[in-house]
Amino acid sequence: MSDASSDLPGGQDVLSADHRSAHLLAENLHVVLGDRVVLHDVSLKVSHGERVGLIGENGRGKSTLLRAIAGDLAPQRGEVVRAVTGHVGFLPQQPDFPADFTIDDVLARATAQFAEMSARMRAAEERMASDEGDLAAVLDEYGRLQEEFDRRGGWELGARIGEVLDVFGLAGIDRGRGVRTLSGGERSRLALAALVLDEPAGLLLDEPTNHLDDRAVDWLVQWLGAYRGPCLIASHDRALLDTAVTAIVDLDGPRGSTVRYGGGYRDYLAERAAARERWWQRYREWSKELAEARRRVQRAATSGRVYSGRADNDKLSYDAAGSGAERAVARTGRAAQLHLQRLLGEAVPRPPEPLDFAPPQDAEAAEAGKTADGVQEPADGVLLRATGVSVGEVLRAADLELAAGSRFVISGPNGAGKSTLLSVLVGERAPDAGQVWRAPGLRIGYLPQDSDFGAERRGLLDAFAARRAAHVEDAAAELTRFGLFGADDFDTPANRLSIGQWRRLDLALLFAARPHLLLLDEPTNHLSLVLVEQLLDAVDRFTGPVVTVTHDRALRERHRDRLLELSEGRLTGPGRGPGAERS
Repeated sequence: MSDASSDLPGGQDVLSADHRSAHLLAENLHVVLGDRVVLHDVSLKVSHGERVGLIGENGRGKSTLLRAIAGDLAPQRGEVVRAVTGHVGFLPQQPDFPADFTIDDVLARATAQFAEMSARMRAAEERMASDEGDLAAVLDEYGRLQEEFDRRGGWELGARIGEVLDVFGLAGIDRGRGVRTLSGGERSRLALAALVLDEPAGLLLDEPTNHLDDRAVDWLVQWLGAYRGPCLIASHDRALLDTAVTAIVDLDGPRGSTVRYGGGYRDYLAERAAARERWWQRYREWSKELAEARRRVQRAATSGRVYSGRADNDKLSYDAAGSGAERAVARTGRAAQLHLQRLLGEAVPRPPEPLDFAPPQDAEAAEAGKTADGVQEPADGVLLRATGVSVGEVLRAADLELAAGSRFVISGPNGAGKSTLLSVLVGERAPDAGQVWRAPGLRIGYLPQDSDFGAERRGLLDAFAARRAAHVEDAAAELTRFGLFGADDFDTPANRLSIGQWRRLDLALLFAARPHLLLLDEPTNHLSLVLVEQLLDAVDRFTGPVVTVTHDRALRERHRDRLLELSEGRLTGPGRGPGAERS
C-alpha cells in the first residue's frame, strides 16, 4: 500500500476546490520498461463518484498505468493529475511495508488522521478550560472537529478496526507480529484493510480480490458501493466488475487505446457482442462487394476479347463500331480494376471463429460405438472412473465417475489437493492407493494451472508444431484459426512470451488436441475477460465430460448445482462415486 503524493516522481497533486470536481487523470502517458513499450500515449480520466473497472490482456499495462497514476512510476512523457481533497490510496498486487513494521504500526498509520483529530480536540478542550484565546473561535473549531470525527466513525474506531480485520481474515493474528513474517496473501489483505480504514480521497486498486474469500469480496463490494471518491480498479474478477463498477475501460497500452464502456460487466459483454456482430456484418458486406467486383473485372476482360481478332478486310466496319465499343469496354475494365483495388486496400479482416471443441462425428464410427477419433465408448457411457484414489494426506479414497455430459466444478481451500486430483486423473501421477480406469483410446484435454514454456527457446510456431507433431503450415493454420495468435507472433521465442501468452499457447494445444474429456485447472487464470467468456462458452458446448477446478466465484455460481468440495482429503457433493447422477 502506498499514498500518492507530490514528492513522488510521477504526476502532480492538485487540491480540488470541491469534492464533486475531484478526479484522477492520465493524459498521453508513454512508458517504456526495458526495451518494451508498455503504454503508448494512453489517456484516461476517472471522476468523482466513478468506479472504473480496468481490464485488458495480461501484459497490456494495467498495473503500469495504476503505478503511473499513483506516482510510483515516472512515465517517459505524458501528464498525471490527482485532483482530490486529500491523498490517493494505492493497492499494488504485491504491497510493500517498512521492514520493521508490525500489524499495529500499519493500523496506526492508516488511522493516523483519527489520532490527529483526537489530539486537536484535546488541545481545544484544554484551551477552553484555561479561558485562553478567542473562546468563540475555539468552540467553533471544536464543533467542526467533533462533527468530522463523528462523520468518519471515530467514536467506533476500535470496533471498526476489529470488523475490518475479521472480514479480511486477520483477526486471529497477533497485532504485534512483524509484517515481514506474514504470507503474501496476508500482506495483501492487510494492505487492503489499511486502505479501507484510511478511506483516502481517491483509490487505485490492482486486483483487490486476490486472496479474498467470498465473504470478504461481498463486504468489499458493499464498501465500494458507498465510496464516493474517484476509483480505478484493475481486475479479472467478473463478479466484482458486475456489481461494483460504474464503467469499464478496456486497455491495450502498447497500441495506445482505451475503450470505455458504460455500466458493469454484463453491459460490457453485451456491447462487445454487438460490436462483434457489426464486425461480421461489415465483413459479409465487404466479401459480397469484393466477389461482385471480381466478377465485373472478369466480365470486362471477357468482353474485351470479342474485338481482339477482327479480320483484315473488315477494318471499315470495325472503325465504325468496334473501336468505340472497345474503348467503352476498356473504361469499364479500368473502373472495375480500380474498384477492386480500392476494396483490397480497405480489406475488412475476417473475425476470429468462436472457440469450439466439437470434433466432426463420423457416422460409421458412431455406429461401431466409437467417436470419430477412435475412443471405444463402453455400454454404460463411462469414459473415466476413479475409485478409492488416495495420495498422501491430500486425497483420501476419492471417487469420481465421468460419462458424456458429466459436468463437475471442484472448489476448496489452497493446498486441498485439487490439482493433485487432476494430475492423477490425467495420468501424470500415480495414486498411492486406488485406481483410475480410462476408456481405450480416450484423449484427455488437460489444462494445467500453471503454464510454463520458460525452457522453450524455439519460436512460438515451431514450439507449437513440435508439440502437435504437425507440419508447420498445418500448425500455423491451427494457431490462427481462433485468433489466439497472429502471424507476427510466430517467430517470438516461446520463453519470451508473457504469462498470458503462455496461457493462450496452452489453450491452442488444448483445442488442437481434439479431446474427448476435459480436465481444466483454474482455466480463467491469466486470460483476458473476452477470452474467458469465449472459453467458457466453448466448454458449455462441449459434449464430453468436464471437470473444472476453480476459485473463480462467477464460474462456481454458474455451476452451483454441480459443485464438489475437496476438503481434508475428501471429495463431497453431488455426483461423487459410482452410480453418481450425471448432468
